[in-house]
Amino acid sequence: MAKLPITATTPPTVLAIYEHYERTRGDWRRAHLGASQIGKPCDRALWYLFRWASAPQFDGRMLRLFDTGQREEARLIADLRAIGVEVYEIDESTGQQFRVSAHGGHFGGSLDGAGRGFRESSQWHVLEFKTSNAKRFEELKKHGVE
Repeated sequence: MAKLPITATTPPTVLAIYEHYERTRGDWRRAHLGASQIGKPCDRALWYLFRWASAPQFDGRMLRLFDTGQREEARLIADLRAIGVEVYEIDESTGQQFRVSAHGGHFGGSLDGAGRGFRESSQWHVLEFKTSNAKRFEELKKHGVE
């Protein structure tokens, strides 16, 4: 996906917003290798990330896009509930998101939820929400995911 360049004509307000996201970014370190990271083709890059030897680099624009995705989760859950889908987003035993882990906790991830009562199936489904622009979505439909 092409990254929009920040240029001399980028409005100062937009730059300030991006800088805010960079300044307020939380701690990136985890005690586990996250499920969203394991698809990287380079084992060395994964090892460095797992051992905190290299930090993932995201500019303010990308951090803001990640935040947009997080905010959209609540809307999607509300939409599913509005049409009668039974949705659980919190593990009642922990009060947190549902978590999965393996290999002594060295690998793990969280689920956006679990749901059943979809029009297509009455089975339980894992819920994982992602946002994307139209161009990227067309690429996903055409090529799928690995």
